[in-house]
Parts: sequence; C-alpha cells; structure tokens
Amino acid sequence: MILPDTDAALAAAAAFNTRALDVLRHPSGRPWLLGRWRRDDLALFAGPDCSVAIFGEASSSAHGLANRLVDIRGLADADQLGARISGSYHLLVSIGGKVRAQGTLSGLRRVFHTTHEGTTLGCTRSDVLAELVDAAPDEELLAAQLMAPGVPYPLADQSVWRGVHSVPEDSYLVLDQDGRAKVNRRWTPPDPVLALRDGVPLMAEALSDAVSVRTQYGGIVSADLSGGMDSTSLCFCAERGPARLVTLTRLSTDPANDDGTWAREAAAQLDSDEHLFVHPDELPGFYAGLARAGEDMDEPVLTGRVRAEYEVVARWLRERGSRVHMSGEGGDQILQGRPSFMHTIVRGSPLTGLRHTRGYLAQNRWHWRSTIRALADNRSFGRWLADSAADLSPRSSHDKEAQLGWQAPPQLPPWVLPEAVDRLARRLRGEAGRASPLAPERAQHSVLWTIRAGARLDRHLAEITAAHGVPMSFPFYDDKVLEAALAVRLHERADPATYKPLLAGAMRGIVPDGLLGRSTKGEYGADVRAGLFARRDELEDLVDQPVLAKLGLIDADALRRACFTLLPPHLTVARLESTLLLECWLRAHTGSRFSPVARAVSEVNS
Repeated sequence: MILPDTDAALAAAAAFNTRALDVLRHPSGRPWLLGRWRRDDLALFAGPDCSVAIFGEASSSAHGLANRLVDIRGLADADQLGARISGSYHLLVSIGGKVRAQGTLSGLRRVFHTTHEGTTLGCTRSDVLAELVDAAPDEELLAAQLMAPGVPYPLADQSVWRGVHSVPEDSYLVLDQDGRAKVNRRWTPPDPVLALRDGVPLMAEALSDAVSVRTQYGGIVSADLSGGMDSTSLCFCAERGPARLVTLTRLSTDPANDDGTWAREAAAQLDSDEHLFVHPDELPGFYAGLARAGEDMDEPVLTGRVRAEYEVVARWLRERGSRVHMSGEGGDQILQGRPSFMHTIVRGSPLTGLRHTRGYLAQNRWHWRSTIRALADNRSFGRWLADSAADLSPRSSHDKEAQLGWQAPPQLPPWVLPEAVDRLARRLRGEAGRASPLAPERAQHSVLWTIRAGARLDRHLAEITAAHGVPMSFPFYDDKVLEAALAVRLHERADPATYKPLLAGAMRGIVPDGLLGRSTKGEYGADVRAGLFARRDELEDLVDQPVLAKLGLIDADALRRACFTLLPPHLTVARLESTLLLECWLRAHTGSRFSPVARAVSEVNS
C-alpha cells in the first residue's frame, strides 16, 4: 500500500495494520508504505526531506545512490534514478509532502490507485484496493477477458475492479497532500532508427547487465534452459557471474518438440552446478489443481494452467538453495517481429517491405489479395478499434486472411451471450473515441501491446513461485532491455529469413555459435490438450454451474458442449482456455456470499 503524506490516510493505514508486517514512513513520520516484502527486495534511502524506496531487483548501483538524494529537488528528478539503475523494480519517492510511484515499462510491476474516504491511495495489487473500498468486478471488463488471442488495448490496461484504476506502464502516479492524485507520463517509445550493427552492442550490454542484477550477490541462481535462444542466452550470461548456476529443462510429451535436444547440447557446454531434465510424468501437468487456479491473483490471467507445476518446481529449486529463478519469457515479445511490422516497413522502405511481405506470406500462407488490402489500410488506431467492434465473432484457426492491424483483432468465443457481446462492442466503440495508441506506428504499438500481455501473465507466475520460496525473474522485461530492442530498425530487428537477429548478434562471443543457429521452436499444444483431457472430472465440476453464466456473460450449455462433445473445429484451445481460467478466477473470489463477486452475482440474479 502506498499512502499520501497526510493525516487523512491514517484511516487506511489503520484498516491494514493487522496484516502489514512492515511499515516505512515519510520524512514527516506518517506511514508511507505498508506491506510484506523480503529484505533483499528493498533498497531504502531516507533523508531529512526526501525518501526513496526501490522494491525488486536492482543493480548494485542502487545502493550507492544515497549521496545523490541531494540532487532530488522534486518528483520529476526521480527520472535520473531510473536512468542509472538496471533491473526490474518499483520506484517510490516521498519528498515535500508528495509521493511518486511507478512500476516497469513492461507491466511486470504495476501500480494501481483508488479513492478511500476522499483520499487517493496506491498499491501494487488491485485486489487489495478492491477489498478496501468493497469494489465489485466490472462485468464488461470480465467479458473482455474472454477474448483470444488477447484482450485489446485499452481494455487490457484497465483494472477489472470498479473504482480501482491502473497507472499506465509509461507513467507514474502522484499523490498530493490534499488527497488528490494525478498521472504523469514519464516515457515515450524510442523511434526505431538504429542500425542493427549499432543496436547489437546496446542489447548485449543491457541483457548482460540484467542478468548481472540477478547474479551479483553470488550464492545459487537457477534458470530455465528450454533449448530456445532466449533462455540459452540468459544461462550463458549467468555463467560469467559470481553465482553458481542450476538449470532446469522441462521436456515435452510431443516427440516433434526438439527443445530437449537443444537444451542437452547447451547444458553440455555450460559451466553449471547441476542440470535438471524433468520429464512430464514428474510434474503435475497443465491444469492440475484446476479448482484453485485463480487463487491469489488480483486479475484473471492464463497463469492458472501451469500453477501447480510451477509450485512444484519452486520447491525443488528451493531445496537446491536457489534464491531466484530466471526465465526467458519476454524474449519472444521484444525480439520477434509482429505481422504489423510489414505495414510500417513498407511505408518507410517499400522494397524492403515487399521482401519481408513475401517471407511472411510464405510462412503464414496468407492470400495475396488480403495482404495487399491489409497493407493499404491507413485507418487510425481509434477507427480500427471501432471497426473491429462491429464483428467480435471468432475467426477460424485456418483463416488465411492477412491480419496487419494495430493489434490482434478482438474475438469472442461462440458461447458468449449476444447481450454481453453487444455491451462489450459498445464499450470498445466508446474507448475508440478517446484512446491514443501506445506508439504512433502500428509496429511499435503492436510490440508494446504484446509485451504488456506477456508481462501480466508472468507477473503472477513470479508471485506464485515467490510464495514457495523462489521468485521467478524475467530479465528480458527489464526497462533497459526493452528500450534497447525497440530502438533498432524494424526490418533489421526482425527478418523472416533470420531468427532473432538482434539477440543472435548481441550474444555472439557469449553463446557458442552452434546454439545461435537454431531455426525451430518447441510447441506445447499436445501437453495442453493432454492436461485438459486428464482433468475431465474437475472440468465437469467447473462448468456445471458457472459463475460466468450467473453473471449473464455466457451460455453454460454451449460451453459444456464445447468441453465434452467437440470443440468447434475452427476454434483453438486458447478460446476455451480463457473462459475456463476466468471461471476459476471468479470462483476464487466467491468464497463468501459477502464477497464483491458474490454480491454481483446476486444482483444480476435478482
């Protein structure tokens, strides 16, 4: 909890004084930060007029900033702190009776706010604020969670709790002594103008520094070694640091998945303490413990499908002494090209754009005519979003129409009730009239939307594993790594003929050349389907009397048919998965008939 420097906030502090194990105070002596945290996660600098708290994973330079507090005259001066410190952290400042609070650009660390008895409060979790102000979920935003392959921006940025607001990732929250709050923008995406040869050393430095943040204090650090380029790069960077390394490879039931082969080759060349190769039979599997998949999550995300597996892995790693576990998640989001790249590239460099277009046409088997139409589309973000709201029906997984829009087109599964579809369409059209894109061009906007979607899932994975002793860590989501990637020219950052050229160039000399040449990628669809099949009994209970139906969002019979007869052939499992895990999340928040969700159900039924 983040409290303003005012007596009016003392009531909120009192409401949580029985559960907050730690308290930090403003220079005035009033309570400032309440919560639970590990001592290793906090760097605190307290002066007579200014206090700075850094929560999370920060470079050792954070501990040398005490002498620089004299340079901070106001909240805006805190920008210089973030520019000097690598890692992933919340930055909080209290000076002159005002408070500044910010998370990360990716959304891996977020900030929310609400008004309690006339005073605005901040928090790193939305459900804590929802409980404080007795907030119920917004049914329209719940319906948006049913969309696949992702919730569209700007709905994705909004808290599902009524009256609880999220701070955009590119901004920071200001709390004044009068109880009011405002949000100031702190970051603008860089223009992608750097040549690859100039961007490679910047990426190499940013990623090496990011890994050093995790290994700088020695001890034992663990890391995923999937066999992919992202996790392999992190492992070889970690090998160069003072920490001892333990690697973990999850094998797949799919014989066509060659991750294990590449992981074994990488492990043979790594200097690490132990390599763990885990067969699927040794893990609970996808969707194990489905009934509790939504517990302890402040927003509905797909993390629940792997919850039980990650809990087991965290306990294994804790037994081996690991203090943090690194994952390569985020690498795909910042390093791979999105289809919308072609729309932007062809306008700046037509010949290069057409070459890329031919490559993506071959990979995706798109129709030429639809691709030309998509390339010629010049709609603004607002117009594109409003037009998308006109048809939210699911597209076939075999659809060969080119999709070069601002982000993946919003789609709802066929079991969503028409009334819910209409309400959500109206909401999208309303947002379209006032929303600005994340970046001026489609390509950068699409990348940032994808990054935020991935980080919000991984944010919950980190909390789940931390509760079992070993927090997960995602170096690719660090601000400096993200910025290094976004600054490189689009057509050089991602090329259909070359796999992740920016990362391959950055890791040259760190990762053995033979491991940088992989052109395949493991796919875990077989494991997902096997997990659902193995949980038939739990699944039957989940869709027997779904809360989503009681809220008037879905047709329960249609959902049950999709689960137990035959999923419509034009739909992917992802369409079903988003519904099931939203149902799990809702059930986790209906433990009491007095809970906000339970009351919302009662109101709908009455």
